[in-house]
Amino acid sequence: MKRVWKGLSIMAGVLGAADVLAVGAFFNMAAGRRCIFLRKKKEPESKRTEGVCWMEGMNPEKAVIESRDGLKLKGYYLEAENPKRIAALFHGWRGSWGHDFGPCIRWLYDEGTSLLLVDQRAQGESEGRYMGFGVLEREDCHAWMDWLIKRNQGGLPVYLYGVSMGAATVLMAAGEELPGDVKGVIADCGFTSPYEMVYRFGKLNFKLTEHPVMDQLNWLFKRRAGYGLKEYSTLEAMGHCRVPVLFIHGKADTFVPYEMTVRNYEACTAQKKLLLVEGADHCMSYLKDEEAYKEALKELFRETAGEI
Repeated sequence: MKRVWKGLSIMAGVLGAADVLAVGAFFNMAAGRRCIFLRKKKEPESKRTEGVCWMEGMNPEKAVIESRDGLKLKGYYLEAENPKRIAALFHGWRGSWGHDFGPCIRWLYDEGTSLLLVDQRAQGESEGRYMGFGVLEREDCHAWMDWLIKRNQGGLPVYLYGVSMGAATVLMAAGEELPGDVKGVIADCGFTSPYEMVYRFGKLNFKLTEHPVMDQLNWLFKRRAGYGLKEYSTLEAMGHCRVPVLFIHGKADTFVPYEMTVRNYEACTAQKKLLLVEGADHCMSYLKDEEAYKEALKELFRETAGEI
């Protein structure tokens, strides 16, 4: 604690007291579990809410694991009637499995996909004070794979499927060795690195400067959340990826620009495909062009698992 106060004192000398408060508030908004500055808009009935209601009506099994740093992480597991594969679904920043995958989960299930729906750390029912922008969650992804592979006695092909920060999670996890059952990765609207994403958001919305504000913010991430924004990146992970990846992004995304996915795609050393959807905003590609989205997923399943 003394080190934190000393660091804050140094920060105040660099930035000024008002800026220190602003950096602290931005850190809480970016990574903290609870944030008074953000309020989710209520959405009308849609495919998203229909999918959530359907899933809840299926009474999925509750799943609980322990992360490698001692947190209880929770999710839900639903086995398909005639399973052909398993998909582990990782939602995004301040999201949920229902919000980010509600539109497509019933279709996946009807296609023979067993579903593992994860609550990412510091979100939903999972424990944790801070989100990790994929740096911490990639370890959680590996822990979930340990749990899932033990359940997968039939040796079905497994796919990691992430949206937004969840896409960064699965891409970063794919930069390290994965179990042999994992046959592919689906990354929808993933960013290139935690640092670049946080800086872009802060610069556009809060006029954050890179030096010295981002330097001090990165220090705060290390001290409070236990990781640095430059510690690991999706681009770095893609240089070590060995499983096929389907990259998806909406070209009208103003939150995570689609160029980030293009750069991830270019950095990927494994078999890869890229689907860019015209007119689709952040995480809206499935709803904007459902036919193309479904065909891209089915093509990945056919090519990686020998499906007819």
